Amino acid sequence: MKEEIQSEFKGRLGLATGILLIVTVILGSGVLVLPGLVFEKIGRDGIYAWIACSLLSAPILITMVILGRAYPNTGGVAYYAKLALGQYPESLVALLFLGATLLGLPSIAIVGAAYLQKLIGASVDIHLLATLLILLAAFFALSNGETLSSGVRLVGGSSLFLLIGTLFAMLVLAVQANGVGFSRPSNFSSIAGQIPLIFFSFTGWEIASHLSADFRNPRKNFGRAMFFAFILVCSTYVISAALVHIASIKTNFNTPIFQAAAQVAPSAPGWLVPLLGVSLIAANLFGSVVAVSRLVLYLSGRRFLPASLGYLPNGAPRNSVCFVAASLIAIVVCDKVGLLDIEMMFSLAGMNFLAVYVISAIALVRLRRGMVSWLLAAAILIPSVLIILNATSSLSYIASTALIAYFLNRSNRTRLI
Repeated sequence: MKEEIQSEFKGRLGLATGILLIVTVILGSGVLVLPGLVFEKIGRDGIYAWIACSLLSAPILITMVILGRAYPNTGGVAYYAKLALGQYPESLVALLFLGATLLGLPSIAIVGAAYLQKLIGASVDIHLLATLLILLAAFFALSNGETLSSGVRLVGGSSLFLLIGTLFAMLVLAVQANGVGFSRPSNFSSIAGQIPLIFFSFTGWEIASHLSADFRNPRKNFGRAMFFAFILVCSTYVISAALVHIASIKTNFNTPIFQAAAQVAPSAPGWLVPLLGVSLIAANLFGSVVAVSRLVLYLSGRRFLPASLGYLPNGAPRNSVCFVAASLIAIVVCDKVGLLDIEMMFSLAGMNFLAVYVISAIALVRLRRGMVSWLLAAAILIPSVLIILNATSSLSYIASTALIAYFLNRSNRTRLI
Protein backbone atom coordinates (compact mmCIF):
# COMPACT_ATOMS: atom_id res chain seq x y z
CA MET A 1 0.00 0.00 0.00
CA LYS A 2 2.81 2.40 0.89
CA GLU A 3 4.58 1.80 -2.42
CA GLU A 4 1.31 2.28 -4.31
CA ILE A 5 0.73 5.66 -2.68
CA GLN A 6 4.31 6.75 -3.35
CA SER A 7 4.03 5.71 -7.01
CA GLU A 8 0.71 7.48 -7.49
CA PHE A 9 2.00 10.68 -5.94
CA LYS A 10 3.90 12.55 -8.65
CA GLY A 11 6.04 15.59 -7.86
CA ARG A 12 5.66 18.60 -10.13
CA LEU A 13 7.69 21.33 -8.41
CA GLY A 14 10.60 22.92 -10.23
CA LEU A 15 13.51 24.72 -8.62
CA ALA A 16 11.93 28.19 -8.32
CA THR A 17 8.57 27.02 -6.98
CA GLY A 18 10.35 24.59 -4.66
CA ILE A 19 12.40 27.43 -3.19
CA LEU A 20 9.26 29.49 -2.60
CA LEU A 21 7.40 26.60 -0.96
CA ILE A 22 10.30 25.85 1.40
CA VAL A 23 10.63 29.55 2.31
CA THR A 24 6.92 29.68 3.20
CA VAL A 25 7.45 26.72 5.56
CA ILE A 26 10.39 28.37 7.36
CA LEU A 27 9.68 32.11 7.36
CA GLY A 28 7.05 33.15 9.89
CA SER A 29 5.86 36.15 11.84
CA GLY A 30 8.92 36.02 14.12
CA VAL A 31 10.70 38.23 11.61
CA LEU A 32 8.28 41.04 12.55
CA VAL A 33 8.63 40.63 16.33
CA LEU A 34 11.84 38.99 17.55
CA PRO A 35 14.41 41.51 16.19
CA GLY A 36 12.86 44.15 18.46
CA LEU A 37 12.84 41.91 21.54
CA VAL A 38 16.49 41.01 21.01
CA PHE A 39 17.42 44.67 20.38
CA GLU A 40 15.66 45.69 23.61
CA LYS A 41 17.80 43.26 25.62
CA ILE A 42 21.26 43.57 24.07
CA GLY A 43 21.05 46.61 21.81
CA ARG A 44 23.42 46.79 18.87
CA ASP A 45 24.82 43.33 19.56
CA GLY A 46 21.44 41.90 18.54
CA ILE A 47 22.29 41.51 14.87
CA TYR A 48 25.16 39.18 15.76
CA ALA A 49 22.75 36.84 17.56
CA TRP A 50 20.84 36.46 14.28
CA ILE A 51 24.03 35.75 12.36
CA ALA A 52 25.03 33.18 15.00
CA CYS A 53 21.66 31.42 14.74
CA SER A 54 22.00 31.30 10.96
CA LEU A 55 25.29 29.46 11.39
CA LEU A 56 23.93 27.15 14.11
CA SER A 57 20.99 26.08 11.95
CA ALA A 58 23.25 25.19 9.01
CA PRO A 59 24.02 21.62 10.25
CA ILE A 60 20.29 20.86 10.43
CA LEU A 61 19.82 22.17 6.89
CA ILE A 62 22.75 20.16 5.52
CA THR A 63 21.52 17.00 7.25
CA MET A 64 18.05 17.34 5.72
CA VAL A 65 19.55 18.05 2.29
CA ILE A 66 21.77 14.96 2.41
CA LEU A 67 18.94 12.68 3.53
CA GLY A 68 16.28 14.29 1.32
CA ARG A 69 18.35 13.98 -1.84
CA ALA A 70 19.39 10.40 -1.11
CA TYR A 71 15.98 9.16 0.09
CA PRO A 72 13.20 11.38 -1.33
CA ASN A 73 9.93 10.37 0.33
CA THR A 74 6.79 11.99 1.71
CA GLY A 75 7.66 10.44 5.08
CA GLY A 76 10.60 12.80 5.57
CA VAL A 77 12.40 12.26 8.88
CA ALA A 78 10.06 9.40 9.85
CA TYR A 79 11.13 7.54 6.70
CA TYR A 80 14.83 8.21 7.40
CA ALA A 81 14.35 6.91 10.96
CA LYS A 82 12.77 3.70 9.62
CA LEU A 83 15.61 3.11 7.17
CA ALA A 84 18.29 3.73 9.79
CA LEU A 85 16.77 2.53 13.05
CA GLY A 86 13.62 0.51 12.41
CA GLN A 87 9.89 0.77 12.98
CA TYR A 88 9.81 2.04 16.56
CA PRO A 89 11.89 5.19 15.84
CA GLU A 90 9.67 5.72 12.80
CA SER A 91 6.60 5.69 15.07
CA LEU A 92 8.30 7.98 17.58
CA VAL A 93 9.33 10.55 14.96
CA ALA A 94 5.84 10.49 13.45
CA LEU A 95 4.23 11.22 16.84
CA LEU A 96 6.81 13.88 17.75
CA PHE A 97 6.43 15.58 14.40
CA LEU A 98 2.64 15.49 14.40
CA GLY A 99 2.65 16.73 17.99
CA ALA A 100 4.95 19.62 17.11
CA THR A 101 3.05 20.74 14.03
CA LEU A 102 -0.47 20.14 15.30
CA LEU A 103 0.33 22.20 18.41
CA GLY A 104 2.57 24.81 16.80
CA LEU A 105 0.57 25.65 13.67
CA PRO A 106 -2.65 26.60 15.53
CA SER A 107 -0.54 28.94 17.67
CA ILE A 108 0.77 30.58 14.50
CA ALA A 109 -2.77 30.83 13.13
CA ILE A 110 -3.90 32.62 16.31
CA VAL A 111 -1.02 35.11 15.97
CA GLY A 112 -2.02 35.66 12.34
CA ALA A 113 -5.62 36.20 13.43
CA ALA A 114 -4.44 39.00 15.74
CA TYR A 115 -2.80 40.72 12.75
CA LEU A 116 -5.93 40.16 10.67
CA GLN A 117 -8.08 41.66 13.41
CA LYS A 118 -5.92 44.81 13.36
CA LEU A 119 -5.99 44.90 9.56
CA ILE A 120 -9.77 44.75 9.18
CA GLY A 121 -10.43 46.84 12.28
CA ALA A 122 -13.32 44.67 13.42
CA SER A 123 -13.92 42.94 16.74
CA VAL A 124 -14.36 39.48 15.21
CA ASP A 125 -13.44 36.61 17.55
CA ILE A 126 -9.75 35.83 17.11
CA HIS A 127 -10.32 32.06 17.11
CA LEU A 128 -12.84 32.39 14.29
CA LEU A 129 -10.30 34.35 12.26
CA ALA A 130 -7.64 31.72 13.01
CA THR A 131 -10.02 29.04 11.72
CA LEU A 132 -10.57 31.03 8.53
CA LEU A 133 -6.80 31.31 7.98
CA ILE A 134 -6.44 27.53 8.39
CA LEU A 135 -9.27 26.89 5.93
CA LEU A 136 -7.68 29.30 3.44
CA ALA A 137 -4.35 27.49 3.73
CA ALA A 138 -6.07 24.13 3.26
CA PHE A 139 -7.92 25.39 0.18
CA PHE A 140 -4.66 26.21 -1.59
CA ALA A 141 -3.02 23.01 -0.30
CA LEU A 142 -5.76 20.80 -1.81
CA SER A 143 -4.27 21.18 -5.27
CA ASN A 144 -1.50 19.19 -6.91
CA GLY A 145 0.79 19.44 -9.91
CA GLU A 146 0.73 22.70 -11.85
CA THR A 147 -2.18 24.00 -9.77
CA LEU A 148 -0.07 23.62 -6.63
CA SER A 149 2.83 25.38 -8.34
CA SER A 150 0.51 28.26 -9.23
CA GLY A 151 -0.66 28.43 -5.62
CA VAL A 152 2.94 28.52 -4.40
CA ARG A 153 3.77 31.36 -6.77
CA LEU A 154 0.66 33.31 -5.75
CA VAL A 155 0.80 32.83 -1.97
CA GLY A 156 4.52 32.42 -1.36
CA GLY A 157 5.72 34.78 -4.07
CA SER A 158 3.45 37.68 -3.14
CA SER A 159 4.21 37.31 0.58
CA LEU A 160 7.99 37.18 0.08
CA PHE A 161 7.97 40.06 -2.42
CA LEU A 162 5.92 42.26 -0.08
CA LEU A 163 8.12 41.47 2.93
CA ILE A 164 11.53 41.89 1.28
CA GLY A 165 10.40 44.96 -0.66
CA THR A 166 9.12 46.66 2.49
CA LEU A 167 12.16 45.76 4.60
CA PHE A 168 14.60 46.89 1.91
CA ALA A 169 12.79 50.21 1.33
CA MET A 170 12.74 50.98 5.07
CA LEU A 171 16.39 49.92 5.43
CA VAL A 172 17.39 52.40 2.71
CA LEU A 173 15.42 55.17 4.47
CA ALA A 174 17.02 54.26 7.81
CA VAL A 175 20.53 54.40 6.31
CA GLN A 176 19.76 57.79 4.74
CA ALA A 177 18.52 59.12 8.08
CA ASN A 178 21.06 57.61 10.49
CA GLY A 179 23.93 56.26 8.42
CA VAL A 180 25.44 52.82 8.96
CA GLY A 181 26.72 52.38 12.50
CA PHE A 182 27.85 48.80 13.02
CA SER A 183 30.51 47.97 15.60
CA ARG A 184 32.21 44.83 16.84
CA PRO A 185 30.24 42.65 19.25
CA SER A 186 30.80 43.84 22.81
CA ASN A 187 29.35 41.03 24.95
CA PHE A 188 29.50 37.49 23.62
CA SER A 189 27.70 36.00 26.63
CA SER A 190 24.73 38.33 26.08
CA ILE A 191 24.64 37.36 22.41
CA ALA A 192 24.68 33.66 23.34
CA GLY A 193 21.88 34.28 25.85
CA GLN A 194 19.54 35.45 23.08
CA ILE A 195 20.07 32.41 20.84
CA PRO A 196 17.38 30.25 22.53
CA LEU A 197 14.86 33.06 22.00
CA ILE A 198 15.34 33.22 18.25
CA PHE A 199 16.63 29.74 17.34
CA PHE A 200 13.18 28.34 16.61
CA SER A 201 12.71 31.02 13.95
CA PHE A 202 15.16 28.95 11.93
CA THR A 203 13.39 25.63 12.42
CA GLY A 204 11.32 24.05 9.69
CA TRP A 205 13.96 22.31 7.58
CA GLU A 206 12.73 19.01 9.02
CA ILE A 207 9.20 19.98 7.89
CA ALA A 208 10.52 20.76 4.43
CA SER A 209 12.02 17.25 4.25
CA HIS A 210 8.48 15.95 3.60
CA LEU A 211 8.40 17.99 0.39
CA SER A 212 11.27 16.20 -1.38
CA ALA A 213 8.81 13.93 -3.22
CA ASP A 214 6.97 17.02 -4.53
CA PHE A 215 9.92 17.87 -6.79
CA ARG A 216 10.05 16.67 -10.39
CA ASN A 217 13.72 15.79 -9.90
CA PRO A 218 14.40 15.66 -6.15
CA ARG A 219 17.95 14.33 -6.43
CA LYS A 220 18.91 17.35 -8.52
CA ASN A 221 16.67 20.16 -7.27
CA PHE A 222 15.74 19.44 -3.65
CA GLY A 223 19.17 20.23 -2.24
CA ARG A 224 19.55 23.32 -4.40
CA ALA A 225 16.11 24.56 -3.38
CA MET A 226 16.93 24.05 0.31
CA PHE A 227 20.21 25.96 0.07
CA PHE A 228 18.70 28.89 -1.84
CA ALA A 229 15.79 28.96 0.63
CA PHE A 230 18.31 28.99 3.49
CA ILE A 231 20.07 32.01 1.99
CA LEU A 232 16.75 33.83 1.49
CA VAL A 233 15.49 33.09 5.01
CA CYS A 234 18.73 34.02 6.77
CA SER A 235 19.11 37.18 4.67
CA THR A 236 15.56 38.25 5.50
CA TYR A 237 16.12 37.79 9.23
CA VAL A 238 19.43 39.67 9.14
CA ILE A 239 17.91 42.51 7.09
CA SER A 240 15.09 42.80 9.61
CA ALA A 241 17.60 42.89 12.49
CA ALA A 242 19.74 45.43 10.59
CA LEU A 243 16.69 47.67 10.09
CA VAL A 244 15.96 47.67 13.83
CA HIS A 245 19.67 48.23 14.53
CA ILE A 246 20.11 51.18 12.16
CA ALA A 247 16.74 52.77 12.98
CA SER A 248 17.70 52.40 16.68
CA ILE A 249 14.10 52.10 17.81
CA LYS A 250 13.29 53.61 21.21
CA THR A 251 9.98 51.95 22.08
CA ASN A 252 7.40 49.38 20.89
CA PHE A 253 10.03 46.63 20.91
CA ASN A 254 7.34 43.97 20.43
CA THR A 255 6.37 45.63 17.13
CA PRO A 256 9.81 46.72 15.86
CA ILE A 257 8.96 46.98 12.16
CA PHE A 258 6.01 49.23 12.98
CA GLN A 259 8.23 51.39 15.20
CA ALA A 260 11.02 51.54 12.61
CA ALA A 261 8.48 52.62 9.99
CA ALA A 262 7.17 55.32 12.36
CA GLN A 263 10.72 56.68 12.81
CA VAL A 264 12.12 56.50 9.28
CA ALA A 265 8.89 56.61 7.21
CA PRO A 266 6.25 58.38 9.33
CA SER A 267 3.93 58.68 6.33
CA ALA A 268 3.76 54.88 5.90
CA PRO A 269 0.18 53.58 6.18
CA GLY A 270 -0.83 52.03 9.49
CA TRP A 271 -2.13 48.90 7.78
CA LEU A 272 1.28 47.98 6.33
CA VAL A 273 2.64 45.92 9.25
CA PRO A 274 -0.66 44.05 9.88
CA LEU A 275 -0.77 43.25 6.16
CA LEU A 276 2.79 41.92 6.33
CA GLY A 277 1.84 39.77 9.32
CA VAL A 278 -1.27 38.33 7.68
CA SER A 279 0.48 37.57 4.37
CA LEU A 280 3.47 35.97 6.10
CA ILE A 281 1.38 33.74 8.34
CA ALA A 282 -1.06 32.81 5.58
CA ALA A 283 1.89 31.69 3.44
CA ASN A 284 3.50 29.89 6.40
CA LEU A 285 0.30 27.98 7.15
CA PHE A 286 -0.12 27.07 3.48
CA GLY A 287 3.40 25.65 3.16
CA SER A 288 3.17 23.83 6.48
CA VAL A 289 -0.22 22.25 5.71
CA VAL A 290 1.20 20.99 2.41
CA ALA A 291 4.23 19.48 4.18
CA VAL A 292 2.31 17.90 7.08
CA SER A 293 -0.26 16.42 4.69
CA ARG A 294 2.62 14.57 3.01
CA LEU A 295 3.51 12.95 6.32
CA VAL A 296 -0.14 11.98 6.84
CA LEU A 297 -0.10 10.49 3.34
CA TYR A 298 2.97 8.45 4.24
CA LEU A 299 1.56 7.29 7.59
CA SER A 300 -1.66 6.14 5.94
CA GLY A 301 0.40 3.89 3.71
CA ARG A 302 2.23 2.58 6.77
CA ARG A 303 -1.12 1.86 8.49
CA PHE A 304 -0.37 4.23 11.37
CA LEU A 305 -3.37 6.24 10.17
CA PRO A 306 -6.50 5.11 8.26
CA ALA A 307 -5.76 4.04 4.69
CA SER A 308 -8.51 6.34 3.41
CA LEU A 309 -6.27 9.33 4.19
CA GLY A 310 -3.96 8.14 1.42
CA TYR A 311 -6.63 8.50 -1.27
CA LEU A 312 -5.26 10.52 -4.20
CA PRO A 313 -8.04 11.74 -6.51
CA ASN A 314 -6.30 13.11 -9.61
CA GLY A 315 -3.01 12.81 -7.76
CA ALA A 316 -4.00 15.33 -5.05
CA PRO A 317 -3.82 14.23 -1.36
CA ARG A 318 -7.14 15.85 -0.49
CA ASN A 319 -8.11 13.57 2.39
CA SER A 320 -4.79 14.10 4.14
CA VAL A 321 -5.06 17.89 3.73
CA CYS A 322 -8.59 17.85 5.17
CA PHE A 323 -7.38 15.72 8.09
CA VAL A 324 -4.60 18.21 8.87
CA ALA A 325 -6.96 21.20 8.64
CA ALA A 326 -9.56 19.53 10.87
CA SER A 327 -6.89 18.67 13.46
CA LEU A 328 -5.57 22.24 13.51
CA ILE A 329 -9.06 23.66 13.92
CA ALA A 330 -9.72 21.23 16.79
CA ILE A 331 -6.65 22.60 18.62
CA VAL A 332 -7.86 26.17 18.02
CA VAL A 333 -11.19 25.19 19.60
CA CYS A 334 -9.30 23.71 22.58
CA ASP A 335 -7.51 27.03 23.04
CA LYS A 336 -10.83 28.85 22.80
CA VAL A 337 -12.42 26.82 25.61
CA GLY A 338 -9.30 26.98 27.78
CA LEU A 339 -8.03 23.40 27.49
CA LEU A 340 -4.75 24.64 25.99
CA ASP A 341 -2.94 27.96 25.86
CA ILE A 342 -0.70 29.41 23.17
CA GLU A 343 2.43 29.67 25.35
CA MET A 344 2.23 25.99 26.32
CA MET A 345 1.62 24.97 22.69
CA PHE A 346 4.75 26.82 21.50
CA SER A 347 6.85 25.29 24.29
CA LEU A 348 5.76 21.70 23.62
CA ALA A 349 6.17 22.11 19.85
CA GLY A 350 9.73 23.37 20.33
CA MET A 351 10.75 20.40 22.47
CA ASN A 352 9.30 17.98 19.90
CA PHE A 353 11.39 19.50 17.13
CA LEU A 354 14.56 19.17 19.22
CA ALA A 355 13.82 15.48 19.79
CA VAL A 356 13.29 15.04 16.03
CA TYR A 357 16.69 16.70 15.42
CA VAL A 358 18.36 14.18 17.73
CA ILE A 359 16.87 11.23 15.84
CA SER A 360 17.73 12.85 12.48
CA ALA A 361 21.37 13.16 13.52
CA ILE A 362 21.50 9.50 14.56
CA ALA A 363 19.84 8.46 11.28
CA LEU A 364 22.40 10.46 9.30
CA VAL A 365 25.31 8.63 10.96
CA ARG A 366 23.68 5.25 10.34
CA LEU A 367 22.75 5.91 6.70
CA ARG A 368 25.62 8.07 5.43
CA ARG A 369 28.80 6.96 7.14
CA GLY A 370 31.84 9.22 7.14
CA MET A 371 33.55 12.03 9.04
CA VAL A 372 31.22 14.71 7.63
CA SER A 373 28.18 12.84 8.94
CA TRP A 374 29.75 12.49 12.39
CA LEU A 375 30.61 16.20 12.54
CA LEU A 376 27.11 17.22 11.46
CA ALA A 377 25.54 14.85 13.96
CA ALA A 378 27.68 16.23 16.80
CA ALA A 379 26.78 19.81 15.84
CA ILE A 380 23.08 18.89 16.11
CA LEU A 381 23.15 16.49 19.06
CA ILE A 382 25.14 18.55 21.57
CA PRO A 383 23.01 21.75 21.60
CA SER A 384 19.73 19.84 21.19
CA VAL A 385 20.38 17.50 24.13
CA LEU A 386 21.55 20.38 26.34
CA ILE A 387 18.39 22.39 25.66
CA ILE A 388 16.12 19.37 26.23
CA LEU A 389 17.83 18.52 29.53
CA ASN A 390 17.50 22.12 30.73
CA ALA A 391 13.76 22.09 29.99
CA THR A 392 12.95 19.47 32.63
CA SER A 393 9.22 20.22 32.51
CA SER A 394 9.12 18.96 28.92
CA LEU A 395 10.97 15.69 29.57
CA SER A 396 7.85 13.98 30.91
CA TYR A 397 5.96 15.04 27.77
CA ILE A 398 8.64 13.58 25.48
CA ALA A 399 8.79 10.41 27.62
CA SER A 400 5.02 9.94 27.42
CA THR A 401 5.19 10.43 23.65
CA ALA A 402 7.88 7.74 23.45
CA LEU A 403 5.71 5.38 25.50
CA ILE A 404 2.68 5.95 23.27
CA ALA A 405 4.88 5.34 20.21
CA TYR A 406 6.05 2.05 21.72
CA PHE A 407 2.51 0.71 22.19
CA LEU A 408 1.44 2.08 18.80
CA ASN A 409 4.32 0.28 17.15
CA ARG A 410 3.48 -3.00 18.91
CA SER A 411 -0.19 -2.85 17.93
CA ASN A 412 0.63 -2.09 14.29
CA ARG A 413 3.62 -4.39 13.82
CA THR A 414 1.70 -7.20 12.16
CA ARG A 415 0.06 -4.81 9.69
CA LEU A 416 3.14 -2.83 8.63
CA ILE A 417 4.52 -3.47 5.20
